[in-house]
Amino acid sequence: MKRIILAFLTLVLVNGLFSQNIYWVYFTDKNETTFDPYSYFDTKAIERRVQQNISLFDMTDFPLNNNYKEQVINLSEEFVGETRWFNAVAVAITDENLPLVQELPFVKDVERIETEGKLATYKDHFSDSFEMSHDTGEKVGILPQLERFEGDLFVQNQIDGKGIRIAVFDGGFPGVDKHEAFTHLRENNRIIKTWNFPLKKEDVYGWNSHGTMVLSCIAGIQNGKKMGLATGAEFLLARTEINTEPAKEEVWWMQAVEWADKNGANVINSSLGYGKSRYYVEDMDGKQSLVSKAANMAAAKGMLVCNAMGNEGDDKAWRTLITPADADSILSVGGLNPATDKRIYFSSFGPTADGRLKPNVVAFGTADVAKPRGGYTNAPGTSFSSPLVAGFVACAWQTRPQLTAMELKAEIEKSADLYPYFDYQYGYGVPQASYFINQTAQTMESSRITFTQSESSIFVTITPDENGKNNTTLLLHVQKPDGQLRQYWDVEFSDLSSMVYPLDKSKIENGDILRVYYQKEVKELRYGTDIIPKDETNKSDTYNYSVKYIPQKNEKLSAFGVLSKYYLYPYISWGFITPPFHGSDYQMRYGKSQSFMFGVRFKGNVCKWYNLGFSAEIGYNKFHVKNFEGSQSFHTEYLRTSLLNLEFYQRFRLVPDEGLGVYFDTGIYGSWVFANKHFMKEKLDPKIIRTETRGNIQGFNPLQWGVRARFGYNFIALYGQYRFSDLFNDKMGKTELPKLEVGMELAFPF
Repeated sequence: MKRIILAFLTLVLVNGLFSQNIYWVYFTDKNETTFDPYSYFDTKAIERRVQQNISLFDMTDFPLNNNYKEQVINLSEEFVGETRWFNAVAVAITDENLPLVQELPFVKDVERIETEGKLATYKDHFSDSFEMSHDTGEKVGILPQLERFEGDLFVQNQIDGKGIRIAVFDGGFPGVDKHEAFTHLRENNRIIKTWNFPLKKEDVYGWNSHGTMVLSCIAGIQNGKKMGLATGAEFLLARTEINTEPAKEEVWWMQAVEWADKNGANVINSSLGYGKSRYYVEDMDGKQSLVSKAANMAAAKGMLVCNAMGNEGDDKAWRTLITPADADSILSVGGLNPATDKRIYFSSFGPTADGRLKPNVVAFGTADVAKPRGGYTNAPGTSFSSPLVAGFVACAWQTRPQLTAMELKAEIEKSADLYPYFDYQYGYGVPQASYFINQTAQTMESSRITFTQSESSIFVTITPDENGKNNTTLLLHVQKPDGQLRQYWDVEFSDLSSMVYPLDKSKIENGDILRVYYQKEVKELRYGTDIIPKDETNKSDTYNYSVKYIPQKNEKLSAFGVLSKYYLYPYISWGFITPPFHGSDYQMRYGKSQSFMFGVRFKGNVCKWYNLGFSAEIGYNKFHVKNFEGSQSFHTEYLRTSLLNLEFYQRFRLVPDEGLGVYFDTGIYGSWVFANKHFMKEKLDPKIIRTETRGNIQGFNPLQWGVRARFGYNFIALYGQYRFSDLFNDKMGKTELPKLEVGMELAFPF
C-alpha cells in the first residue's frame, strides 16, 4: 500500500494544483441597484459623454448587485475583480464549489479564464543592432520617430494633445516620478491618477520598466526634443501586468478600461496583448477574449484604444496579431523598420481570424525611449509603435474635438500615407499630420501607374518621376467583393528600366479590385468591369523584380508548434533501474541496470494548458543481477527483457513556448514482454571465460503495467515510472526485481 501511495503522490499533488481555477461569473440582472453618474464619473468623463451623445444612465455603468456578488464570493477562494460593463465578477473557485455557483438562481453563465503563464508578451525584442538616433538631420523640436508622422506640423501649430486625457496600461512606471523626460508632466500636474491593479494601491512607480519607455513615446522630452507628440496631454497610469501572465492580468486589463472611463480618458494606449499562451489563432476574431470585448465597449463609451499588434511576425508558431488588437473598433498598430520603411521583421501580420483589416496603421517599430534610472536608449517592438500613434491620436483629436471616437478612428486611417490602399502588414500606412492641419485634401493626377493586359497577365507599369528615381518599390493587392484581400504583394525592382509587374489573371476574379500604390499615388482597377487596354509592345515574360512577401491563401498558422491541436513526434529515452523500497534477495548492479526505448508520442489539446495523448514504444530493460537462478559462479550476468509499451497520459503545460514549453505529464502504461534472455559470463581462470545465454525463461509474466510521470522543457524531459505488476509468477520463489525506473527523454517534435 505504501508503494501505491508513493507512486501516485505526484499525480495527486499536480491535480491539486489545477483543482482551483479562475472564472468569470456573469449575473442575470442588476436589480435593486442605483447609479448617480455625477458622483461616479470624473468631470472629463461626463464631458466626453455629452459631447458624443452617450447616455449618462446606461445600464452597463450601473454597479453590480452587491447581494449577488457576496454570495459568489462566499463560495470562492479568492475575489480577483469585477466588471460593471459585463455584469460579472472574476473569482477563484474550487471544483467542489463550482456546481454550487452555477446553480445560483441569479448566475447567468460561468466562464473559465485560462490560467497558463508565460513571459509577458509586452517584453519586446531588444537587440544591439538598433542604435541611438542622433541630432544630425532631425527637424527642430522632434526626434526622427516623429518625423515620419510629419510631426513638425503639429509642433509649428502648437498642437500637443492639450485637453486630451490618455490612459496608459503597462507593467509599471519606474522612474516616471523622477526622470527628466517627464519633468513637464510632474510640474504641470498632468499625471492625474494612478492605480496598481495587482497590488490594489496607487503606487505604480516601480516594477517593469516597459511602461516608462512606452510613456516616453507618448509624452517624453529628450534634451528639448519631443520623443512623443502629446507632451501637453493629461495622463492616467495603470499597472495591469506582472512578470508572468496568469489569467488575472486580463481581469486587471478589463478593470483598467472601466477605471480609465470613469476617470475621463479619451485615449487608451495598451502595448500589451495575449496570444499563444492561452489562445489559438482562430480565437483572434475580436469576440473570444473579454479584453477585446472591453476594447470595443471603450469605443462605445467614447474612448479610442491604441493597441500593439504584437511581435510574433517571425514566430512560425503564431505570426498573427494578439488580443485585444483583434478588436474591431480600435487602432491596432504595426511596426516599420526606420532604415528601410518596410515592415520590421517581428511585427505581427493581420488579418483577424474572421478576415478583418489589421493592422489599421503603422509607425516606427524601434524608438528612442527613456530609461527608468535616467538617460535614454533605443528599443524595438510594436510596444513602441502603439504609443507613438497614441500621441498622434491625441494631437489629431485636439484639432477636431467634435469627432466621436469612431469618427476619429476613420479619420486617422484616411490620414495614413497609403490610403486607400491597405494590406495586412502595413494597414493604411503611417498617419500624417498634414491631413489634420490642411483642411483641403491634396489631389494628384494618375500618371505613374498604368494597366495593360495580355491573354494571361495584367501588366502594372510604373513610371517614376525625377524626384522618385530611387524608389523602386510598389505595393499591390487584390480585394474581393466582400472587402477582404485575396492576396497582396510587396514588389521591389532592381532597376528603373524593368518596372513592369505581370500579375497572373488566375489570381483575380470578376468583381475583384486590383489596387496599386506607388509614390503616394493609388490606382484602382475593377476586374470584369473596367476596360484594360491590350498590350501591343510584346513585353518580355522576364522582369527584374523580387517579391518581398507573398502571403499564402488560407494559410493555416495554427499548424505550427505548440498551437497545433494535434501533435505527433518521435522520442528516445534512456533510464536506470533504481533500488526497491524494500530489500531484494538479488545482488543488483544498479549503475549498469538500464532501460532504452524508442517511441512515437501523440497528443491532442483539450485546452491551451491541458492535453491528453498516448504513445507507443519499443525497447528493452537490462537487470544486471548476480545469482539469478541460484548460481554463485558467474562473474557477470544480466536479464534482458524486450518489450512493447502503450501509454495513456495527461499533460499540464506550465509555460508555453515555440516548442513543447514547460510541461508535466502523468499517465499509465501497459507492456507486453515479447522476449527475455538471461546472459551469463563465467571466469574459469584469468584466460578462460565461458559465456552462456538462456532464453524464454519459465514463469515470466508477459503482461505488465505501471504509472509514469515526466517533467520537461521543450525537447528534454526527466521521467520516472513505477511498475505495479510482477515480472515472474510465484513459482520463481524469489523477491521481485526492482520496479522503479528514472531517466531522461529526448523528443524530436514535428
